[in-house]
Amino acid sequence: MIVRRATAEDLPQLAVLFDEYRQFYGASSHIEESLNFLKQRFDNKESVIFIHIKDNVFTGFILLYLGFSSVTCSTYYILDDVYVTPSYRRQGSAQQLIDTAIHFARYENALRITLETQKTNIISHKLYEKMGFVKDQEFQTFHCFLK
Repeated sequence: MIVRRATAEDLPQLAVLFDEYRQFYGASSHIEESLNFLKQRFDNKESVIFIHIKDNVFTGFILLYLGFSSVTCSTYYILDDVYVTPSYRRQGSAQQLIDTAIHFARYENALRITLETQKTNIISHKLYEKMGFVKDQEFQTFHCFLK
């Protein structure tokens, strides 16, 4: 099993996995839309994507988005998406992806990695805490939905 940064050539195969991820969260399957979304993020350098590969099969991915902190005049990364296909779960894939993201963010001298997850996703909470993430006790998240 390896984790590496995605290239443009990986996007069609990654789009299939990304579409599976979107369906997991209730979206309808739409491979072309998934591919277009990934291609835009990649082409515009709006996201860093790492993929997990086992036996030449893409088994998972993690997407990081760059954020900026005005107070500290520094950058941070938003871990927005991490996914491992069900048949490859419980084998350390998510941990490898997250570990790679942490090493990458450190290399980039980022201040932190921030993420949000569903309150009911206890399994992920335990993994994040095990990997050094700390639950925020100071800030509350609000959204203004526009669509």
